[in-house]
Amino acid sequence: MSTLRRQESTGQGLQRIACAQVESAIRCLTRQAGQAVAASEAINQAQAVLALIEPELARQALRKERAILARLRDGLVEITEPTRMLDRLDKRYKKSPSEADLAAAIKSLRKRCSSHETSAAALSSKAGNFNPAIYRLVADMAELRGHLDHWPVDAVPDHTPPRGLRRTYNKARRRLREPITADSLEPLVSVLRELTFQISVLNKACPVMLKAHRKLLSRGTDALAEALADEQLDAALRMALGKAASKALPAEASLDQRLANVTTRDIEPALAESPAAFMNRFKAYWSAWRGESSDG
Repeated sequence: MSTLRRQESTGQGLQRIACAQVESAIRCLTRQAGQAVAASEAINQAQAVLALIEPELARQALRKERAILARLRDGLVEITEPTRMLDRLDKRYKKSPSEADLAAAIKSLRKRCSSHETSAAALSSKAGNFNPAIYRLVADMAELRGHLDHWPVDAVPDHTPPRGLRRTYNKARRRLREPITADSLEPLVSVLRELTFQISVLNKACPVMLKAHRKLLSRGTDALAEALADEQLDAALRMALGKAASKALPAEASLDQRLANVTTRDIEPALAESPAAFMNRFKAYWSAWRGESSDG
């Protein structure tokens, strides 16, 4: 269960959720081939929970958690990128384009991604071949899981929402104020996903209001994530095309212009409140929810 329960303490509940996500990621990599994308999502969700609780962690402990998560992110990106690229190719180019150079580049990229996807699919193959990259990821996940047992959960107050929520919300607003470029889009999508999951974790404080807020964020984030996937695919195709790229993939309007409708319709309204106003509203939900718990 990935939501905080009304009757459990905040710290123990967040610890439980983070542990469940890391354990899910380990199962994805060890029990069935082809689940690396799901493992990556689970680790990102564990990181979102860490961001909620990190104001209560000692700096040294936080550095260790962040270092492990950074290694996991890098390793998971490496083994999931071929799968994500193939998915995007299938969506963008259901039929081979008439432009010969582009068609050749797509065919080459698809072949390369299919080869990498197969080689990185499982911890061990039926033939007995062992995958050291996945072994290292599982080892890091197991280390992270061990660290979670030592989180100072008793230091997390129950009478107020986790302090890390305001940090993530504020960070998302700062990212949104920057022009959207090829370099800034990925960190924007990352922090929006983190905030969306955090609100989902705390959803039971006020399901009606928070579910609507989360859906608004989720819809906009999904659209930005698709744009990011397209940018990454185009970059790979341009590399394969070389000098023919300008003809086969002509330049489009800037990302900021192309994504203006998404940010205006979904993201800006979801982040319209100041951090203080957002947290005051959340605290009102929280107090009523926790009050019901103590009354029961």
